[in-house]
Amino acid sequence: MRRIINYTIFLLILIFYSYANAWDCKTHAYIAQKAGIRIPEAACMPDIIRDENYELLAPMHYHNAAPNTVVTPEYIDKYAVKEVTVNIDGRTIKILLPHQAGVLYWKIVNLYEKMKSLDKTKPDNRLSYEYYLVTIAHYIGDLSQPLHNFPYSDSSASDGKIYIDEGAFNKEYHIKFDEAFDSYIGKPQTEEKLNKALKEIKISNTENLKNEISKIANSAIKIANQCYKEKRMPTEEELIEQISWSVSLLKAVIKSTY
Repeated sequence: MRRIINYTIFLLILIFYSYANAWDCKTHAYIAQKAGIRIPEAACMPDIIRDENYELLAPMHYHNAAPNTVVTPEYIDKYAVKEVTVNIDGRTIKILLPHQAGVLYWKIVNLYEKMKSLDKTKPDNRLSYEYYLVTIAHYIGDLSQPLHNFPYSDSSASDGKIYIDEGAFNKEYHIKFDEAFDSYIGKPQTEEKLNKALKEIKISNTENLKNEISKIANSAIKIANQCYKEKRMPTEEELIEQISWSVSLLKAVIKSTY
C-alpha cells in the first residue's frame, strides 16, 4: 500500500514540474524538507489541486490584507469559509465559499484542527494525516511569502477597498518574489544563516497557532509594504527570515499533532 502511495505522489510531482515554475515547488519542498517531511516534494500538490476548481480553491493560498492590517487571532476568525446553498440546473447543493479576500490564515487553522483530531492508530487516519501534513506544509509556505499577504491587482482587499498602486505592484512583482529564494537554495552560507534564524515555537492548541500565524503574517505584511514603497525585491535577509518562520511553524505543527 505504501509503495502505491509513494508512486502516486511521485507521478503528481512529475506533473507539477511540467506545468509550474521551478521556484514555487522547489521552495515549498525546501521548507518541507527542513521541517522533516518524508517526501518534501509532496508539499507542491496543493497547487495542482487548486487548478481543478480555481475560483473556490485559489483563495486558500493567500489573504489580500489591506496595507495597514495588523493580524490578530480575532482578525483570523473574520476571514473564513462559509457554507452557502446554490441552485444549479434544478439541483440544490451546498458549497464552501471562501471570503473574497482569501482565507489562507483560516485554512492553516482548519487543517491543524483536522490533524489534531485524528486517531492515528487507525490505518486510514494515518493516510489522512499524511495528506493533511503535506497540505498544511504548502499553506505555511504560502504564509511567509510577503505578497501572499498584500492587495493584488484590482481585487478587493480585506477592508473591502481596492488599492490600485499596491495591487499593481503585487501583480508585477509576484512571480519575481516567487523566484527570489531560488538562487539561495543549496548554498552553505544560506543554510547556515537560515539555521541560525530558526525559532523555538511551541503549539498545544488552536489559539497558540493563531498567535504564531499572526506573527508571520505581520512580518510578511511589513516586508511587502517596504518593498512596495521602495519598488524593490526582498533582500536575502528578509527572505531567510520569512522562510525560517515557515520552517519553524511547520516543525511546531508536526510536534503538536503527530
